[in-house]
Amino acid sequence: MIAQIIVADDDENIAALLGEYLTSKQHRVILVYDGFQLAQKAAEHRPHLIITDIQMPGAYGSSVYQVLQKDPKTKDIPILFISAHPLERIKSILPEDPKTRFIQKPISFAAMEKYIAELLPMGGYVP
Repeated sequence: MIAQIIVADDDENIAALLGEYLTSKQHRVILVYDGFQLAQKAAEHRPHLIITDIQMPGAYGSSVYQVLQKDPKTKDIPILFISAHPLERIKSILPEDPKTRFIQKPISFAAMEKYIAELLPMGGYVP
């Protein structure tokens, strides 16, 4: 099966760009634009992967991570965090979890593909 991925970013252009790229790779993509939608859609759809901006209205991606960790249905979903801020600036709010990764904007599609391959079985094609 091809991966189902939630992309969460309050910048609709970035969300659309990521969505289009992932769709071109045959993934199923759900776009959301704030932290509340992210938590709701993750619980509803239980995606294989979440790609989320750190700073969004409603709730930061790192705060939504905490909510998802408390729910048995969503606690195992890997998360790729993205931000315009450098890692050194936001490292304190990122979880230290083997199922998370970080990419600084502007997003390198090669880096995103690498992390998808690390976080999902068979590089994004899930059994």
